[in-house]
Amino acid sequence: MSSKLLAPVRSWEARRALRSARRAADEELIASRLPSPRLAWRAAELTTDANRLELARSLTEVVHAADERLLPAAAPLARAAVRECRPQLLELAARLYDLSLPVTARGMLRIERLLRDGGGVLYGSGGAERLLAAVRQARAAVDGDE
Repeated sequence: MSSKLLAPVRSWEARRALRSARRAADEELIASRLPSPRLAWRAAELTTDANRLELARSLTEVVHAADERLLPAAAPLARAAVRECRPQLLELAARLYDLSLPVTARGMLRIERLLRDGGGVLYGSGGAERLLAAVRQARAAVDGDE
């Protein structure tokens, strides 16, 4: 077969392998409090300025989407819980926007999971207490206090 025909397959396989490697690295970074030289590539990816700004923007967008003056968005956001935790969510976003302060890869993973886990406390009906606890854990992890 021609290598031109197999190029899309190879790139798809490469993306799939990278996603798998990221998932495995993420699990290990969450489980361990000590930085691993073997996972330095993933920690560097997570703590880039671009990733910090993206997650901070996502946090502020979640707070904006929960505004009671707006119609609900397509995502099943726990709007009441987000409104109750608004100051803590915005404080966490401000912490990420401050690029002069370092962040930990573990903290960035916690924020990423908070935002992207469709069955998590941000999108479920777990209530404000669970969301507040998750935000506080993420903030402590970002600062390295966890």
